[in-house]
Amino acid sequence: MKFAQIASMLALVTAAACGSNTVGASGPCDLNPPDPACSISCNGDDALCPAGFYCGSDGTCTADCIQGSSSCGPGFMCDPRGACVQATSDGDGGTTDPDASCPSIMVTPMANTPTVHLLIDRSGSMNSNFSGNTRWNAVRQALTGPSGVVTQLQDRVYFGATTYSNDRSGTCPDVVSTPTRAFGNRTAIDQLLQANLLTDTPTGESMDQVINGFMTVPPAAGSTPIILLATDGLPDTCANVNESPQAQALTIAAAQRAYGMGIRTFILSVGDQVGDAHLQQVANAGVGLDPATGTAPFYKANDPAQLAMQLQQIITGVLSCELDLNGSVDPTSPEAQMADVRLGGTPLMYGTDWDFVDGDTIRLTGAACTQFQAGGGALTATFACGAIIVN
Repeated sequence: MKFAQIASMLALVTAAACGSNTVGASGPCDLNPPDPACSISCNGDDALCPAGFYCGSDGTCTADCIQGSSSCGPGFMCDPRGACVQATSDGDGGTTDPDASCPSIMVTPMANTPTVHLLIDRSGSMNSNFSGNTRWNAVRQALTGPSGVVTQLQDRVYFGATTYSNDRSGTCPDVVSTPTRAFGNRTAIDQLLQANLLTDTPTGESMDQVINGFMTVPPAAGSTPIILLATDGLPDTCANVNESPQAQALTIAAAQRAYGMGIRTFILSVGDQVGDAHLQQVANAGVGLDPATGTAPFYKANDPAQLAMQLQQIITGVLSCELDLNGSVDPTSPEAQMADVRLGGTPLMYGTDWDFVDGDTIRLTGAACTQFQAGGGALTATFACGAIIVN
């Protein structure tokens, strides 16, 4: 099944170059999110920009239009550098670009961008020893350290975070959140993880706060929302600071409520004190299974290395390897199957590394999917002249 597309799908570009004449068309840098090429520094040199882009006046790559589209308006067309140029007559009543006959077309396939909200236990037990570190510091390092998963993927995932606890004297639950869920949110999350620890673990009520936050500020259009709960103990409640079956039931109910709103929940135990039975029930509820009988995966980490690995596995696992094209091809045609698909500049083989889901969606498979999920470079696909029809 095809994942939802992000706002507009992608930028289509060709491989040659010519002069520019902007007519106010809508280009790939106007998309939400913009094409990654729009952040490349070029210092006035068009040659430093990928095909379909030129160096803008602000010193970064840009494009005014999408190759093959009609966004430039009557009398103009999009040239191979992504600039609107005046079209010339072809002698038969039509128009043609004087600098290009029928070049190949490069596309930047776009995956669904997930929204991951981290819900992190800030109770006093998170200060416990964790193989020479504390659980709290290990979580911070695994998320926002130099090799942390947020640090690595903050340009591919909309991250937000909330820490929670209860100090038995103020508002319960005591939740503190990043101002937004966004790209490039590592610094805000790291600052959040420098907070002082409190006492208790009102997990269910804190989950409800995060769910309410999704209702107030929904994820970006087409983005899959995820709650990643990291905790080191069984829950209590604001009314009863002792662990209890009622507190566990409240957490399970919150995960079910989230799933009913289209939000999946994944649970990670920091240490071994949560208990497999509760982890299994929350994991089941978080993906829409019967809490008592489901077999959804749950995650446990008993040292910092396991913690980093489990967080990486959960978050990269929600990145889709199905990617949308801004156009359609016949997936059974030899021309389509001979497309030059590259990940980080390395050619991928049709049938082994990638294939078609349908006429406007490709899918990475095997090691190529794993490499893409881990941030293994930009993905491009070049189709022969006429193979792709722009939507």
